[in-house]
Amino acid sequence: MAKLQIQDPVVGNIDPTDTELKIIEDNSMQRLRYIRQVGFAYLTYPGANHSRFEHSLGTMLVTRQIVSHVNDNPIEELECAGLLHDVGHAAFSHSSDYLLKKYLKTNHEELGEKMIKNTGIKDIIQDSSLSLEKLLGFFRGIGKGQIVTGALGSDRLDYLVRDSYYTGVAYGAMDFQYIKAMLTVHNGKPAVLEKGVGSVESLLIARYAMYSSVYHHHTTLIAHGMYENAAECALASGEMQKEELMYLNDWQMLSRLTSMNASQELANRLLERRLFKRAYFGRVTNPPRLSEIKEAVEKAGLKEGEYTITLMPLKTSDADEINVIDKEGNLVGKISELSPLIKTLASTLGKRQTLLVSCDRSNLARLKPFLGKVL
Repeated sequence: MAKLQIQDPVVGNIDPTDTELKIIEDNSMQRLRYIRQVGFAYLTYPGANHSRFEHSLGTMLVTRQIVSHVNDNPIEELECAGLLHDVGHAAFSHSSDYLLKKYLKTNHEELGEKMIKNTGIKDIIQDSSLSLEKLLGFFRGIGKGQIVTGALGSDRLDYLVRDSYYTGVAYGAMDFQYIKAMLTVHNGKPAVLEKGVGSVESLLIARYAMYSSVYHHHTTLIAHGMYENAAECALASGEMQKEELMYLNDWQMLSRLTSMNASQELANRLLERRLFKRAYFGRVTNPPRLSEIKEAVEKAGLKEGEYTITLMPLKTSDADEINVIDKEGNLVGKISELSPLIKTLASTLGKRQTLLVSCDRSNLARLKPFLGKVL
């Protein structure tokens, strides 16, 4: 029988092992087909309908390629950690992170570990020759698990190229193959060869540009805030139970929110792309407290659910985590010390945050004067 090959437009052909194929076919993984990789970015970039499922497959392959490049024997548990690294994501990916933290006191990494331990995935691993304990260690980013989760990990390499491809935003484009060729392992963690410093600079700059242009695009953030509002209204009314946050996919979540009295107006606006408009949007270094902004908004007469306030840190380079190695395998230093460009980027962006306040167009004129007093 011919071995299954999965064709991917970003990383190429993927040849899963028998165990990996069984994991891919498990319900926990198939669920990721219906969770968008970049949340509500599809309302800004129509092509951004790619899923956590295909990103997970790509991360598995890139993990294999990195291990092969650094002359290690194949580590299937590490490949499986790459495959499973996002299995715990809730609806609309990171747009549900705040809800998981507030209502369930958890995050997608913790939920992912529980899924690995308590679903058919555990049985698949235990029925194979693989070590569940070893896989879970890699999943947590221990030791060579950094090949998946680290600053130069397969997760980041795949999502930057993939998100750039599907959004059509060239900022995320980079010399993907050359960067992989410049990677090595030092003390069990990914590092970069000295001659590859320039390629890592391009990766870190691309990451910042993607956050600025895609992940923190004002339209995407407005939709993100409206979704949070809708879910909180549904939870506060008792029409939705907090446990539902753990397993609903994107279309199930929107279906639930549009069916409930408390959330249907906001949810329908998301479905029809009748989004709030920005009353304030900017990059700030010393923002006022959220409570002060909320007080100003409510002085303007807006109620809960009629506005959004989003404050998110701009992602920095994580540069101090990346070691630079010479051709003899000796540590030269950290890239933040050796690259003036990265040092400047990290120090400039470290304290900057994206602040956005939005509301219905009809409320903009009365809201802006109140915001002007605190922003």
